[in-house]
Amino acid sequence: MLIVFSGGSGVGKNTVIERLLESDEFSLMPTYTTRDRRPNEREGYPYHFISEEVFLEKLRSGELYEHQLVHEHYYGTSKVLMAESLATGKILLKDIDVIGTQNLVNSVGKSVKMITLFLKVNSRLVLEQRLKERGEKEIELRLKRYDMEQAYADNYDYIINNEMLDKTLGIVKTIIENERMGRLPLAAVKSPVIDKNLVEEYVQKLNSFKKLQPMPVSVVGGRIVVVDQYEKYLAQMISGQKVAKEVVDFTGGATFEFDWKNQ
Repeated sequence: MLIVFSGGSGVGKNTVIERLLESDEFSLMPTYTTRDRRPNEREGYPYHFISEEVFLEKLRSGELYEHQLVHEHYYGTSKVLMAESLATGKILLKDIDVIGTQNLVNSVGKSVKMITLFLKVNSRLVLEQRLKERGEKEIELRLKRYDMEQAYADNYDYIINNEMLDKTLGIVKTIIENERMGRLPLAAVKSPVIDKNLVEEYVQKLNSFKKLQPMPVSVVGGRIVVVDQYEKYLAQMISGQKVAKEVVDFTGGATFEFDWKNQ
């Protein structure tokens, strides 16, 4: 199982990954890059640092599932490293940019169970402050990608606002466990009223490869809960196409099992 994290520089992806890696259940899926190694990084964690010449040779030989040129540096996912990492039996974690993620999803297909998570912050101003706090030298360059990166959020399985690290970690762990176990989500009301015409409309859009706006979900008691817009979840099940789930706060109290498969 591979968990992919995306989002702008400074949203906290690597911090979340580092905290998850404190558990032996997880392992890092390294990425090849041509950028310089930062003081807090070591070879193979989270990147294998190689020259541009070596990177381009791997690209020519077909070793890479996907590659991107980001902030004037190459990044790529190796088929060899992927196979070696999956063979360990651990849940793999990987940080990839938004375009690289789409390329990886298209390249790998259903051969690997993959969950994609988009981490975001409340605003560009919050992101700028975080970049300054970590001593980033290319702030303007990274902020230029902000709008483009946000535009890709709807392509992900889950969208998470990383306001507080511990809260985000709890959400991510719950998502991973529920996806790993194949648990269907709960409902926020006992007997939600389903508009079957709307379900059909959504199914037609998804089958035409049109994107729907994300549906709101929450994490309650170790389970994922669909808070509203139940028709979108049903349309996703019927069509087999992805609808992004945006994690929101839920104050409704009780949650309920719902027979999604027989609606």
